[in-house]
Amino acid sequence: MKLLAATALLAALVPAAPSLPAAPAAPSGPPTASPVRASADDCTHPEARLRTNGHGRERNDLTPAQAAGIEEQLNRLLNRLGLGPVDESGGQSKGSDLKAAPQITIPVFFHVIHDGPRGNVSTAAINRQISTMNASYGGRNGGADTRVSFKLQGVSRSNSAAWFQDPERYEGTYKPMLHQGGKGTLNLYSTYIGGDLLGWSTFPWKYKSDPKMDGVTIHYGSMPGGSIEHFNKGFSATHEVGHWLGLYHTFQDGCGGQGDRVADTPAERDPSNGCPTGKDTCPSPGVDPVHNYMDYSYDTCMTSFTAGQGARMHKVWAAYRA
Repeated sequence: MKLLAATALLAALVPAAPSLPAAPAAPSGPPTASPVRASADDCTHPEARLRTNGHGRERNDLTPAQAAGIEEQLNRLLNRLGLGPVDESGGQSKGSDLKAAPQITIPVFFHVIHDGPRGNVSTAAINRQISTMNASYGGRNGGADTRVSFKLQGVSRSNSAAWFQDPERYEGTYKPMLHQGGKGTLNLYSTYIGGDLLGWSTFPWKYKSDPKMDGVTIHYGSMPGGSIEHFNKGFSATHEVGHWLGLYHTFQDGCGGQGDRVADTPAERDPSNGCPTGKDTCPSPGVDPVHNYMDYSYDTCMTSFTAGQGARMHKVWAAYRA
């Protein structure tokens, strides 16, 4: 998840790629299928981004015990693949592991869920969002080139007031209808999200049990040039796709445990709000990684992934999405 706060910023303008033809729109009005809610665990969206700090669901991350169980499963899969564990340095991914990693190019199907003109984002805006993700993951805003890139494959448009107004409620209806591709294909949904949420994602280890629910959902106002003050450079998608690739929040486990399982992101007790200077909430070395895409800072504050995060993405990809 990620949180919103308050200062206006101009979106980073990226030249739009040529327009793609849209898929046929879904019928207007309520969907014909009955809404299907996700499980109680999924509805808390531990893998999401919020827009405010202090109250709500921003602390709904995995517990240290849950994360430890996932890491055990991940390491078993990596050992079977002959790739060695992700935790070679005391539970942490190392940036040096990224040097030999091959380039990963991820096909993207972008699903626009709208209510008439509301939320019906243009193909140019979609291309700016993909370009923003490529810049983020390619290290062009700062930090490491993670050797992960994205290529838009197609756009669908679904005109449904019900889906648009309550995407969490109808997620179990529209995702199975719209989802395209397999485990290595990113399905990215834009819609209206009420409350504090800017977006949410599924983790890669959930794909096998529920493949049609796999994907990332973002508030359309968080896209580059969008309407959400402080959060309209398109980095909510960057953040959520980080979860889709297996990254935790930088404040996972707080100051204890194994944190986010990445060696070059200092431990962080609490998510950041705004763009604090010199924030240092844990006694271990290093100040809080407030500029990291996996924190909750303003979009204007976010600049980078680390090499260790890139290395973790590649190992998780090999285990769950290759």
